[in-house]
Amino acid sequence: MATTTYDFKKVSVIVDGVYITGFMDGEVIQVEKNEDDVIPHVGAGGDVTYAENADRTGTITLTLKQTSSSLPFLQQLRKSKRIFPIQIVDSNTNAYRVSGSEARILKMPNRSWGNEVQGVEVQIHVADLTEA
Repeated sequence: MATTTYDFKKVSVIVDGVYITGFMDGEVIQVEKNEDDVIPHVGAGGDVTYAENADRTGTITLTLKQTSSSLPFLQQLRKSKRIFPIQIVDSNTNAYRVSGSEARILKMPNRSWGNEVQGVEVQIHVADLTEA
């Protein structure tokens, strides 16, 4: 039986050439395609046809601590209204990679304050989401 070790420190999020830091605890990076890859159609006789979906868009959600030094950078990027590249690289055993060359931050993140460090979710729309 092979034993493997997962280390979050081997996962990198790079936005416009800048490494993002200051992630909250728990599930902090989510990648989701906005549409299915194929659209199935079942005919009256039960025959199935698959239509390839050309929609390559997706959403990447990063959950950072409200004290993250990356938040001001991401806020400035949002305010600039500029399109930027993004990539997520998992250098653990499977070397999973997600990237896109055309991304924008969707909106100002919700913020809250309390007696503990709060999480801030930054949603990034990616026009050409690719995984490898």
